Amino acid sequence: MYVSEFDHARGREKQHVVSRESELLVLQRFFDRGGSVICFVLTGEVGIGKTTIWESGIKLAAGHRYLVLSARGSHAEVALSFASLADLVDGVDPDVLASLPAPQLHALEVALRRRDPEGAVPDPFAISAGFLTTLRALGERGRVLVAVDDIQWLDPSSAEALSFAARRLSDGRVRFLITRRSGRESDLERAIQPTSVERLDLGPLSFGATSSLLGERLGSVLTHRALRQVHATSHGNPLFALELGRLLVAGGAPGISTELPFPQLVEDIFGPRVRGLPDVARRALLAVALSAGLSRSELSLIVDPLALEDAITSGLLLVDRSRVRPTHPMLAAAAMQQSSARERQDLHMQLASVVDDATLRARHLAIATVATDARVAGIVSEAAGLAARRGAVQDAEELGAHALRLTPKDAPERADRVLALGRFHLKADNMTGVTELLTEVMSELPPGRARAMAHLLLGDAADARGDEAHAELALVEAGQDPEVRALALAKRSTLLTLSDVERIDQAEVWALEALSAAQLVGGGAETRARSAVAWARVIRGRPIDDLRSTEPMSDHESSMPGSLIDRALGARFTYRGEVEKGRVLFQQILALDDERGDHQSRRLTQYLRFDLELRAGNVPAAAPLLSEVTQGLQWMDKVRARLQALLATVAGVPDDARRWAAEILEPSSGPVLGVDRLEAMRAVGLAALFERDAARAVESLRAVWEHMLHEHVDDPGVFPAAADLVEALVQSGDIDSANDVTELLRRSAVEQEHPWGLATAKRCAAVVQLADHYVDDEADALAEAAADYETLGLNFDRARTLLFLGGLQRRSQKRASARKYLEDAAAQFEKGGCTGWAARARSELAQASGRKSVADGQLTPSERQVVDLAVSGLSNKEIASRLFVTVNTVEVHLSHAYAKLGVRSRAQLARTLGKPLRE
Repeated sequence: MYVSEFDHARGREKQHVVSRESELLVLQRFFDRGGSVICFVLTGEVGIGKTTIWESGIKLAAGHRYLVLSARGSHAEVALSFASLADLVDGVDPDVLASLPAPQLHALEVALRRRDPEGAVPDPFAISAGFLTTLRALGERGRVLVAVDDIQWLDPSSAEALSFAARRLSDGRVRFLITRRSGRESDLERAIQPTSVERLDLGPLSFGATSSLLGERLGSVLTHRALRQVHATSHGNPLFALELGRLLVAGGAPGISTELPFPQLVEDIFGPRVRGLPDVARRALLAVALSAGLSRSELSLIVDPLALEDAITSGLLLVDRSRVRPTHPMLAAAAMQQSSARERQDLHMQLASVVDDATLRARHLAIATVATDARVAGIVSEAAGLAARRGAVQDAEELGAHALRLTPKDAPERADRVLALGRFHLKADNMTGVTELLTEVMSELPPGRARAMAHLLLGDAADARGDEAHAELALVEAGQDPEVRALALAKRSTLLTLSDVERIDQAEVWALEALSAAQLVGGGAETRARSAVAWARVIRGRPIDDLRSTEPMSDHESSMPGSLIDRALGARFTYRGEVEKGRVLFQQILALDDERGDHQSRRLTQYLRFDLELRAGNVPAAAPLLSEVTQGLQWMDKVRARLQALLATVAGVPDDARRWAAEILEPSSGPVLGVDRLEAMRAVGLAALFERDAARAVESLRAVWEHMLHEHVDDPGVFPAAADLVEALVQSGDIDSANDVTELLRRSAVEQEHPWGLATAKRCAAVVQLADHYVDDEADALAEAAADYETLGLNFDRARTLLFLGGLQRRSQKRASARKYLEDAAAQFEKGGCTGWAARARSELAQASGRKSVADGQLTPSERQVVDLAVSGLSNKEIASRLFVTVNTVEVHLSHAYAKLGVRSRAQLARTLGKPLRE
């Protein structure tokens, strides 16, 4: 194998033979085989040789007929939005780009500065969607490799677009080859399923390999002791060792008792080299460090062109696709460290006069301007708005901060720039920035509208309780301002409806007040008010078709599109059990989210999809949505716990359900929202029912049911506890209460023509009637309820009903029909990933078939499934991912299996089962 080293005479990298054959063989196998692994990650410290192996990988890919799209991350370009994405798209056939949907193509071209921004703001998600569509189109033509060197230096905008695409590409047509430093995983890796990522960490060179490298490249023999010192100090890093060896050859070997006068970090090694540069070369290097993406022509305007040529030919700088970069990012860092503040300020001012890009020009001008300056502040503020319209959120945030810093305190524009920066922070998901900014300057803002809007922004950055408090303060400040009143009232209503789940009638009153005020101003305020009314009605079980509107929203509100109301409609479909209608609508909303590049809207839509798929009994479809739903949320701990608890109940893992629910219900868990508490109690109730603990199930489920009645949550499907409560009440012998719940459910279902409610009322009535003795007509009613659930697509409820019916028939000695229903239930549970429930059904089936149920020494189906995967070589984490359960569940199943089989290790487990253990 080879390792790279700077060729200072030719200004490019040279390759040197080092023992890396095994690493190259691993990379070769990645391209030789197909399978589920779609991402190969080369890790290691700076200078370890990652880039050279990455380049070899690109050559291997070309040999396997891959189309290669490549980009190199750069420390100097981290601040330049979409720089790396531009490099990747640079290798795409224009015909492919031309085939993109118009909104995606527009967003992509604006972000890559191929078109001036106009019309709607191309938010990052629209750009990401365009990149994803591009990769899919290329994948249909042949295999594609996306190769990124030094991914840790990718600008955030490009990294987000890349992760967005990777999360949605799993068929193997598009694969990834990346390098990064050892340590923290990149966003791209986290976006891909763990089993689809292969990593190779490049270790240090041996002492012999280091000696050979230095001898070949430096042409000078160092003493054995010096070689040892170089190897120890460099930790076998070839680039570090070469630079150390060069300094030792030039300055002489250190004394016997003298340590090498260099720190172990690679960054520090470049200091002596930069200090030895001519002033003009160091100036060129500093300019490149200060301004990512400088073109050669731009740099020539502030640096002597002949000196620039010398810097390129000497290996200090390189030209990559017309942009000038340092040959190593740490060269630029060293130049920054050795420069004075005055020197950097003067150079920023010169750069502001030569760069073509308006946002970059404004950035240099802002940094070069120390004191407040109304004229410069105006230029920078305008550039911040331009960056936001391009979808460059990070640029907008930085420029917005500069614009505010440069604005005089008494300037009339100051309040607007404070609010603009708050919105930029919010758009960049910098909730801390919003809070710190607006808390600090609140007293400076003029009373009234400005302070009210600031409170609304502070609420957006706070948890639900803080959001409610700021909405109240906004109302106080708003006076008669219709827009602010509408936004604040709508927020209060929605929080009461969806977070507290209390006083739904009052929430509807506030929502109607908001709508009345909003109709005076229209736009985003009206859409938010309509949405608040819609949610209140949905929770009350009322239709909302009359509230849907196609009116466009203002740019200011573009992150909250009209699909707000459609999401409420989708939730209504979910609550009513109309699964297919919900799926179709949510797919339409997701398409709109992607087209508009609205990440927040997409996340909320996925949250509702999670609920829908879970109710449908489709664990494999619901589980992958969890990470996207909770990713980036500022207040997500209890949200994640709630969703995990519900997922565990449907999967049939009661221990996990209780553990997650405890994070919400334990007194020490702190303040809890109503929705979190109710769903956690429902999860605890179902887990108890699974374990036949009727008393505990009644306690939890009755509390949920009574809360719904008291707070006017009239749609019975919002918290679908009725059937479980009736079953638990029957098991505990409280038939009268079971009848009461059934009758209330039947009435609301009939009044609302509620599909889930009608099927469930039929189920509950049969369960109550079958409490004392078996009746054929009631058993037939249970079978009809199961058929109704199947028509709706509610397979979990269907399988639960069949399990109950089959168990009842088994106990009534109707074994033939019991086997039929139990086999159907077990198959449905297994298909839906409900492993615990499937095991319960198989246990009942074994008894119905006259066979013994699982006894000591025999594994349950869930235990057997985990054991087989463990013996196949998967880790506990990989098994959990494959089965859509938690790692703790896997550990529990393995522990039980070990105890039953009398083994203590996977090796013993494999021998006991007569299978080879795969490493």
